[in-house]
Amino acid sequence: MLGCQDFCGYYDWTFYFLRRNFGPGAAQNLWATAIVDAQTHYTDAGLKRGLRGLYETWVATGKDEKCDWTFTLDEEKNVLRWDMRKCPSKGHLIHNDLNADEDYCDHCMGWMEVVLGRIGGEVVQHEHNHCGQCWAEMRMRDKPSHTLTGLACDITNDSRWGRGFVERWEQHVKLPLLDSTGAASDSVEVLRDWFANVDHVTVLGRGPSAADQWTRQQLTDAVIVTDPTYATQDIYDGEPMGVLVGDNAQVLAQVAKRFLATPAQQRPLLMHMYLPNAPMQAFGTFGLPRPVPILPLLIRQRVYEHEPSEPYPTTGVFALLLATALNKRVTLAGIDLYRHPTGKMYVGEQPTTKWPDQHSERCDRKHLRIAIDNLGERAQVHPLLTKLLAEPAKNL
Repeated sequence: MLGCQDFCGYYDWTFYFLRRNFGPGAAQNLWATAIVDAQTHYTDAGLKRGLRGLYETWVATGKDEKCDWTFTLDEEKNVLRWDMRKCPSKGHLIHNDLNADEDYCDHCMGWMEVVLGRIGGEVVQHEHNHCGQCWAEMRMRDKPSHTLTGLACDITNDSRWGRGFVERWEQHVKLPLLDSTGAASDSVEVLRDWFANVDHVTVLGRGPSAADQWTRQQLTDAVIVTDPTYATQDIYDGEPMGVLVGDNAQVLAQVAKRFLATPAQQRPLLMHMYLPNAPMQAFGTFGLPRPVPILPLLIRQRVYEHEPSEPYPTTGVFALLLATALNKRVTLAGIDLYRHPTGKMYVGEQPTTKWPDQHSERCDRKHLRIAIDNLGERAQVHPLLTKLLAEPAKNL
């Protein structure tokens, strides 16, 4: 028998399988039918006792699943609120480094809106940060309601709330991901819209080849850089179109200083991988907007599958995968597999050949080949990397 959290990994894989084989709406159909049919105890309780029935049922479920949350019911204000401090479901995926589906957390709203609709209720507001913290307020539609925001248990006052990227709902409608990027609520559409007017991008990694003469001659108007390059401007001192913040960002204060000092219309799109086993950055601490996640696009376009507890691509390679998933022509430089003739891993650093623990040459080679094979004639790759990929690997 599965434990009360063990099924979450199967959920994650099933959502991924359905989207991959039957289209984006297949997972939503599962949530609205099979999951709803498995949650009849909520429907029955809501039909019998309204918000109080839901409250009592959810509190009991929370005890069974060992949720670290608070449910608050105020029948006079016609509102039922939860504040989740540590979701056991998403927490199981994070703890076990699982990320098969492009957006696991969306399934909660996917079944709740159907159940609440059957009993005459609705979700007034909901937010989740994909790091195991979320909150929502529900009401019955037949009378006014008042928010309970500001309670002592309000998760948005918790220091952990600043991590991850936040998705929001009002009256069961998913809101735009970022006000500055338009009306798209899907991160995939945000990315596609941002890069819609360019057909050729330059992807710059941090390897020494990013600063040589060949690269300077290939630069396009649309450049994607990593966060150290944006902060220091040591490789590219123009205004990039996008900045991919790495998994272990050390320069967020400098990134914020430059970003916030730049006129709004010239600011790049900040992006991040949000890998489950990587450090969770509190971007809001530095006054930055939460970067847009790129993993949903990579998964949807089948250029990346996360392998639990295995090395994952370096940030520059992830930037290449992004450009590939966007279906652009790409010029690539600064990915040297830590085998540049100078012996340097990165521009401006001392020579070394040691790969970071979470990365490997095998992993980078694999994903470079996936990207370059997908791009075909649309790829223009730095001659050094072309040479290195033709040679046997050294550090597997």
